[in-house]
Amino acid sequence: MIIFEHFIQKRGNMRNVKNKISLLLSLLIIFFANQGCQNLSKKNLDMNEAARTHHARQLLQGDYSKSIAKEFEKDAQFTSYLEKYIRLENASLDSEELSKSILQVSRDYYYDPVFLLAIVKTESQFNPFAIGSAGEIGLMQIKPDTAEWICHKKKIEWRGAEALKDPAYNVLVGAVYFHYLKKSLRAKGSHYINAYNMGINNLQRLPAENRSKHPYYDRVLANYHGIYQQLKKIRQTI
Repeated sequence: MIIFEHFIQKRGNMRNVKNKISLLLSLLIIFFANQGCQNLSKKNLDMNEAARTHHARQLLQGDYSKSIAKEFEKDAQFTSYLEKYIRLENASLDSEELSKSILQVSRDYYYDPVFLLAIVKTESQFNPFAIGSAGEIGLMQIKPDTAEWICHKKKIEWRGAEALKDPAYNVLVGAVYFHYLKKSLRAKGSHYINAYNMGINNLQRLPAENRSKHPYYDRVLANYHGIYQQLKKIRQTI
């Protein structure tokens, strides 16, 4: 009887040990999963920052070192500034979703996200339902035929003209089209920005010395600097 009780007690102790080991393994899994998420988040932040600074330097060239864009280098709260800015421009937009979409395409196609915001402000004043005089639609005022063409060319799902009123989809299509223009025009800022407004064929018909001279480029850059000024004010309130 004593031997049997000892056996039962021993089995109970073993079961407790197994339970403790199982609990310890579960805690270790949770710990390393959290570490992985933190590392991924940091990696995404670093990728966004690399894209932002690279594109800002490309746009501003020699003026970057003294620009307000440089002041935001390695600012871990940059995403929250974007959300607040979008909310100020149009409170009816889902600022969290739109800022995430802008950050995603900026990371994928190496943009300064503020540049995309500057295009949105120039084109539609953050009105996702804006319709242009030539049939342009949405935040980045994209013509449906241009949108369909670039989607097929870059193997992106073409969801139809009505889908261009969806802010996230509109920004994706517009960013992909800008990426095409950047590559086609060798990343010369004034050229691909003007080409977005007037069309790449119309731009290339101009004499080379006139391709940078267009009021659209000036408006975009003015909005680009203006948005950074707004982000600076937002940062001061946080």
